[in-house]
Amino acid sequence: WTYGELLDRANRIAALLVTELGLVPGNRVLLRSANNPMLAACWFAVLKAGGVAVTTMPLLRARELAQIVNKAQAQFALCDARLAAELEAAQPLCPTLKAIRFFNSDRADSIDMRMQSYGDGFANVIPSHDDAALIGSPFWSAESTRSAA
Repeated sequence: WTYGELLDRANRIAALLVTELGLVPGNRVLLRSANNPMLAACWFAVLKAGGVAVTTMPLLRARELAQIVNKAQAQFALCDARLAAELEAAQPLCPTLKAIRFFNSDRADSIDMRMQSYGDGFANVIPSHDDAALIGSPFWSAESTRSAA
């Protein structure tokens, strides 16, 4: 992708987050994927919409994902469709998680298909100087990691 194509996708995904999911500034959004262009577009979209990106590693299992979602109080998740199983298994353990959307999929309800309904412009949310933008994981202590095993 060119930088212009990345911006276009990020704007469309940001519009989807706000319009379809009801994301408001400060909402936490779990991102689950290996490094790929669509993950980058989702990450930028979360920031453009004023959300807080909660990054995860693709090898995490359901219990580990549930810990992260619950500690971060993530309301939404954007996930590579190829990694759906563990996140779907974690969802019942995550009371704050309102919605999961998948990308890298040709399903009608995927981010890839739904974002096409939105224009390529999006007015960025202007954050305050002390607003969080990212919660990196793992952000739990070594003790809580051992107790989860």
